Amino acid sequence: MSDVKHLESIDDIGQNAWDGLVPGSRFYQSHAWLRGQERPDFATAGYVTVMNDGALAAATPYYDFPARTAPPLPDVAQGYRVLRVGTRTGNHNEFLVSENPGRESENPGRVSEDPEKARELLGDLVAGVAEKAADLGCDALLFDCLTTDSLRRLAGLYPVQAQLRAAEAVLRNDGGTFASYRGMLGRNAVKRDYEIRRFENSGLRMETAPLSECVDEFAPLVGQTMDRYSASLDPAEIHAFLSVQARCLDGLSTVFRCVDEEGRLVGGNLCFAWRDTFYARVAGFDYTRTRNAFEYFNAVYYAPLRHMEGAGMTSLHLGLSALEAKVRRGASVCPLWAAVVPLPLTANAGLRRDVAADRKLADALMTEAGGGTDPEEWDLASIGPL
Repeated sequence: MSDVKHLESIDDIGQNAWDGLVPGSRFYQSHAWLRGQERPDFATAGYVTVMNDGALAAATPYYDFPARTAPPLPDVAQGYRVLRVGTRTGNHNEFLVSENPGRESENPGRVSEDPEKARELLGDLVAGVAEKAADLGCDALLFDCLTTDSLRRLAGLYPVQAQLRAAEAVLRNDGGTFASYRGMLGRNAVKRDYEIRRFENSGLRMETAPLSECVDEFAPLVGQTMDRYSASLDPAEIHAFLSVQARCLDGLSTVFRCVDEEGRLVGGNLCFAWRDTFYARVAGFDYTRTRNAFEYFNAVYYAPLRHMEGAGMTSLHLGLSALEAKVRRGASVCPLWAAVVPLPLTANAGLRRDVAADRKLADALMTEAGGGTDPEEWDLASIGPL
C-alpha cells in the first residue's frame, strides 16, 4: 500500500533510505547534494516521497522559484507557471524508484525490476508533485535535463510536451585502470601522452585535498575562469556555494590542485565521488601563472582518471560544455530533454515534440562533438513512451 508524503527538508528523510534509491549516475539527486541545494534565497525546496509498506519506494525534490531567481524556461515551457521537478542544479535528472518496494534493497540504487510496480510508483510520485504544484498555483510540471529513459517512462503515463535540451558527456572506462583508458583512445593516446609529459616537465605538480582545505584559494580562480568564458558570477557567491558544498559534501570531494614549486595554487578541479562515478564539478585557473602545459586537461581528465583507478570508479561525468574536447579524450555524448506535463494530470499517455527542431539541435550537438554519439541513442525519431 503506497503512502505519499510531502516534506520540507531533505533532513526530514533518512539519508540511507534516500540514497538507497540513488545509483552512480544520479549524484545530483543524492541526499548530501540536495542538502547543499536548500538555499531559500534562491528557491523554496520540497520533497515528495512514496512509502510502500513502510519503506521509501520513490522520491523526488522540487523547487518553487521566485521570479527574481528563476532560471530561464526552455521553449517548451514558455507560457506556463511551472513547478520544477528534480534536482535544482547539476543538469542531470532521472526518476528515483526502488528496486524492491516494501523492503530494504540489497542492491541500492537499482531501478525496479517489476515494470508494472515501477509504473505505479512513478505515477504516485508525479501525482504527489502535481498536488503540490496545484496548491502553489502552477499549471504545469517541468522536468529539465531529463534522460531519455526517464522521458519515455514519464510519457508512458501522462501527455508530455518535450524538447531536446542539451548533451552531456560521460567518460566510461570499464577496465577501471589508466592503462585501459589509454587503450580506449586508439591513435589519440599519442596526443594525450604528450599532454601528460608536457605537464610533468613544466615544474608544476598535482596534489589532492578535500574542498574544505582550499575554498579560500580556489574560489578566486573559479571566478577568473568564469570571467574568461563570459560566465561571470559574483565572487562572494562563488565562495558561498563552494563553502556550502564543503560543509555538506566534504567527504565526497577531491580538489585536484595544480601547484607550482612553492606550493602555490595555479589551478584546480573539484570532483565528487558517488558510487562508481566521479563528477567533475568546477575548475579554476590563474591564467597569468599557467605555463602552457595542458594544466586544464591534466587536472580535469588525467589526474582524476588515475585517482579513479585506486578508488574503483569507472565513469567520469564531465557535464554539458566543450563536447569536442571531451570526446577527443574518450567521452561519449548522451541527449538530455526538457519535459512539461500540463496540469491537471490526465491519464492519456503520449509524447509531443517538434521533431524538426530537435533534429536541428541534435545535428548541431553532434557536429560540435565530432563523434562519441551512439547512433541508436541519437535516433530521435524512435523516441517515444514505453
